[in-house]
Amino acid sequence: MIKFIQCVRRKPGLSKQEFREHWAGYSEKVKAIAEASNGKRCVLSTALVVDQNMDIMQSRGTKAPYDGMAEIWWERGGDVVAFLGSESDQPLLEDLRRGQEAFMDLPNCTFFFASEDA
Repeated sequence: MIKFIQCVRRKPGLSKQEFREHWAGYSEKVKAIAEASNGKRCVLSTALVVDQNMDIMQSRGTKAPYDGMAEIWWERGGDVVAFLGSESDQPLLEDLRRGQEAFMDLPNCTFFFASEDA
């Protein structure tokens, strides 16, 4: 299984509520890419605002949780490669990028491909 994972932080000055409003629209863009690329699973999550997150951060010395995470899963890497190389799918990717620029603190986000090991 191949996964594309986005760990997202909101732009400075953007409230958590404003982030969630942008995230709702962005989720549709991510789901459209998952569908167009033969993705087998698409999961979008937002961090809970709970004391336990602060407790973990303080006790372990970690950074604050990401505001959101998006994952698309594929059975075959070839599906990802074909999608990324397709001219007809470039408008979907450009739309996604514009969405990211609108509300994400991109230098403090992390996007990466991963494989499921077990």
